[in-house]
Amino acid sequence: MAYYIKSSAMVPVLLLAVLAIAPVLAIATTSAINATCTALDAQHYDHPYAYCVGVLSGDSAAAAATDERGVAAAAINIAAHKAAATVSVVTYLVDELSLCSKYYGRMVESLTAVLADFHAGRFDDAALAKARSASEVPNDCDVILLQGSAKKNPFSQENIDNGRLSGLARDITALVANKGPS
Repeated sequence: MAYYIKSSAMVPVLLLAVLAIAPVLAIATTSAINATCTALDAQHYDHPYAYCVGVLSGDSAAAAATDERGVAAAAINIAAHKAAATVSVVTYLVDELSLCSKYYGRMVESLTAVLADFHAGRFDDAALAKARSASEVPNDCDVILLQGSAKKNPFSQENIDNGRLSGLARDITALVANKGPS
């Protein structure tokens, strides 16, 4: 029984899927990789055979290696590339966290001003706008971190907690403002 693709839109998707796995299929686990990973596994190093083979089999230099030295050179190269990529992520995170720090500094200033207005009995639109602005900071920080270059948010729970707390403060301030001073 033959199966036919009914949608022409499926052809590019299928083609992309085949192209994505083709390099993996083309690079087979070589005897040098097998021997090296078997030796590591036999000597009880921290990396099981399957992990070792999985990492090295996808690397053309490791696949071309003819002995353990060649496999070692490929493994060092793989680790160096990963470390360099991590340096980039850390650098991006430092920049993005610095921006979040400035946002949170402004949030503290806004909440301090809202508290001063509250204690002075001022429940005007300006106080509510400050509270609203402060409650948006955690979301702004999430956006910076998740859509920034690092694409990571190392403190999402803190942003969630701050968003909930500042939103609660904003909403209670609005509730009090709508009733007027007691």
